[in-house]
Amino acid sequence: MNALTEFRDASIGWLDLIAGRAGALDRFNLTRDGLTNAATAYFVLALLNMVVQVALLGFPGWLQIALAILINALPLFAMWAVVWASARFLKLSTIRLLVPNTYAMAFILLIGLPLTLFDQAMFTNALIGALGFMLYRSARVAGGLNIGLAVSLAVVTLLALVAMPVALYMLAAQLQGAA
Repeated sequence: MNALTEFRDASIGWLDLIAGRAGALDRFNLTRDGLTNAATAYFVLALLNMVVQVALLGFPGWLQIALAILINALPLFAMWAVVWASARFLKLSTIRLLVPNTYAMAFILLIGLPLTLFDQAMFTNALIGALGFMLYRSARVAGGLNIGLAVSLAVVTLLALVAMPVALYMLAAQLQGAA
């Protein structure tokens, strides 16, 4: 299966997950190759967001582009870390949670793409809420968790994603003060 077909199937799978239809997980390639394709989709959409911003604001330079790619990778890696730790603790299949959640983050980037044309900061809370619901649905369906554990996993993941920029800011300020 190629990456575009998997992306289409994941899109339909997420529509089915959100609607609560049976067989939604069958749309996802729940293998390491599927996770690789999901991560590729995430980074392609992150690059597409950067292209839109470059078109609107001008080219910042290759160093800033490289840093932007690194900064866009951090939320994905944070989500992976939280899901991996939670899946290990709850004795769940990690890949069953990582593939849909990675696509969820990619779709949030896709939804946020037209919002960058307006004021992305204005829609940040709505995007975080949408991602939280998607993480909850993934935990319920892919993880087979009850409502309380699914909400807890979604909240912990969102807390990690929201707290990460603050932690990075504090780390950068600490490093700048030491120099």
